[in-house]
Amino acid sequence: MKRVLVILLILLTLQTAQALTINVQGDCTVGHKLTISTDKPALIILRMNNGTPIYANSTAYFTPQIAGKLSIEAIAGSERAVKVVEIRQPASSGGGGGLTGDYYLPSGTVTITLEDGSTATVNYRTALGALIKASYEKGFEVKVKSWSYGLFVDCIGGICTKSLGSSSGWMYQVNGRTPMVSSDQYSLNAGDTVVWYFSRSMSETPESSPYKVTIKIHGDWSFDVSINPAMPWSLPSEEKGGSSVSITPTPTPTPKVNETIIGKTLRCVFSGNATFTVNVTKIPMKIKAESAKPIEMEISDVEPKGLVFNCIYATPLECFNLSVNETAKVEITFAIPKENLTKLNASPKDIFLASYHNHWTFIPTNYTENETHYIFTANVTNFSLFAVVIKWRNFPLNTSDPAISKALKWLKSQQRDDGGWGSLSNTSWVVMAIASANQNPLNWTKNGKSPLDYFKANLNESTVEKMGTSDFARTILALIALNQNPYNFNGINFVEKLKERVKEDGQIGDYIYTTIWGILALKACGENVSKSVEWLKEHQNPDGGFAWTVNAKSDFDDTASAIQALIAGGVSRDDPVIKKALNYLKKGQCEDGGMRYFGNSSSNADSDAWTIQALVSACVNPTNWKTSKSVVEHLLSLQAEDGHFKYTKYVTSIPIKVTADAVMALLGKPHPVKVLSNKTIKVTANRTATTQITYTTPPPLTKTVASTTTNPPMTTATTNATLKVTTKKVYGFEAILGVLALLFVVFYRRS
Repeated sequence: MKRVLVILLILLTLQTAQALTINVQGDCTVGHKLTISTDKPALIILRMNNGTPIYANSTAYFTPQIAGKLSIEAIAGSERAVKVVEIRQPASSGGGGGLTGDYYLPSGTVTITLEDGSTATVNYRTALGALIKASYEKGFEVKVKSWSYGLFVDCIGGICTKSLGSSSGWMYQVNGRTPMVSSDQYSLNAGDTVVWYFSRSMSETPESSPYKVTIKIHGDWSFDVSINPAMPWSLPSEEKGGSSVSITPTPTPTPKVNETIIGKTLRCVFSGNATFTVNVTKIPMKIKAESAKPIEMEISDVEPKGLVFNCIYATPLECFNLSVNETAKVEITFAIPKENLTKLNASPKDIFLASYHNHWTFIPTNYTENETHYIFTANVTNFSLFAVVIKWRNFPLNTSDPAISKALKWLKSQQRDDGGWGSLSNTSWVVMAIASANQNPLNWTKNGKSPLDYFKANLNESTVEKMGTSDFARTILALIALNQNPYNFNGINFVEKLKERVKEDGQIGDYIYTTIWGILALKACGENVSKSVEWLKEHQNPDGGFAWTVNAKSDFDDTASAIQALIAGGVSRDDPVIKKALNYLKKGQCEDGGMRYFGNSSSNADSDAWTIQALVSACVNPTNWKTSKSVVEHLLSLQAEDGHFKYTKYVTSIPIKVTADAVMALLGKPHPVKVLSNKTIKVTANRTATTQITYTTPPPLTKTVASTTTNPPMTTATTNATLKVTTKKVYGFEAILGVLALLFVVFYRRS
């Protein structure tokens, strides 16, 4: 028994002799480095004032930046040791009076690792150094890159350059001003306030920014940090500067959804799984989101306006932007009253969620119902512009539909040996129709000549001298349909020629109809049409219609084209101007379902076509415009057996133009049917302007294959003045002359 007691005593003595111990060396003062070690391999855990834990193995180097209690815990197997060290304030901070702020910004430098693996030394008392120190104290990650002007901040807390758009990124201000140097080169003074904010555009300010880190530095170089919104950002990278501290991230708790409403925008910040109600849209929605990373989601109510809605082929009930800064799974739920669908002559099977990414696609919805509502759900993984829509039935037609294929075949049969269709006017309308069918007009040849050859042979300086406002605009639209540069074709800048017709008050040319088509052409070239749009709105007649000239009576053709111009120019489809114009236009529908030009004239194919295009641009299903027939059915009834469209039931007039108009309308392509999607202009020292233009036909939702994008060769023009680019688009006056001639024939026969 004594022998056993002796052995136990020896073992206890050995264990006590080898007990885990913590050693701390250095001045326990803010800003001074401490060396923390153990007498055997162990995991070291550091906590300053019970803050974020920092982990190290056996030896750690730690520079405290605030006064208080440093808790040191060491773990080696089953052994555990704890030591608490009191960290004093530095003598320079007031000798016992305490720091003004929560943290301390020391003098000296810190070595950081850049994203490419290289290192850089940063002075703590710079705008970048203050951010780095704040990240260590508050527990968020900062990623830095090097560029030719110094260092720049790529990510803060997982929010990185381009997270919210191609032009988004981090910027900083000091005392409310933006320094014009990189943040590592801007030296701070005691008392400065540094604000790091995430900018989505050049107009972004710290007040409007979705993310902001504010570092307020006091006179004693202590500082406070505030983060708005309170994000679940990632933990900091390893603090270098001679330190061997190894930081192991700990799980971030799932915070409550942080919601902010600004006008018509709801911004939600969360991680993990979240469910929240969207109350900034007209239709109330619930969104369930799941993400492995901290996420920001932004939902904004938008109006259905602009050319992007010209090819949705559905009636939008709600439009909204939904953007997410990380990959996420999202389920959207919305409810629609049953009585609303009944009024709209729709069933729940017609309801879809449409998503726009360069073209519209329909996302199927599942639905349930209760006594008063249908409840729809849809799952999305890509985020951009969305619309809750009623999908149209049986419209638009497809290029493979017999009516379209026959019409195109007939137009091809009318092409002449010079590649054109008998006149600049006819050829212009036909190439627009070809483009609306997503075909390349250059592939339409006769005798080896294409429409481009025709234009090259017939558009020259002598022709230009005789052209009017409508001619310039129509030509520009045709050149865009041909993938040609309207700023320099055959050495002629047709855009500038048309811009010379824009008056100080915004009117284009001398008439309302020239202004209408001028707006369409300007918009097709990406120009600012706001002044002309306002002029046009001011010249709406009290009955809601538009006339061909000032102080004239309204007519239905010009009203239909005005609707297209106003919507293309940015007027909301829900604007009273559009609603009044549509109400007037409905009065022009005859008993046979067709549309008339004015007064009590007969229904005709051109009026049908322009009305259909106006309705499509306003997101109104033209098959719902009915008397005995719909306007679409009436237009189809005017097609002859060989494929061309007659002007009226009894008369064939200007069949090439009428057939081209019918093709564009039945394919659901309002004007402009093709636009310049990208335009870059460079001006050299000798005033030579080089224009690179990309052409795009807005693709339809699902029925028609999207057109390809063509990049034409670079073209060069020389000017002696500052380059100024504008574009306009107008239909020809010869159409009006044709109608007047037809009316004369009808009157002569009746007499």
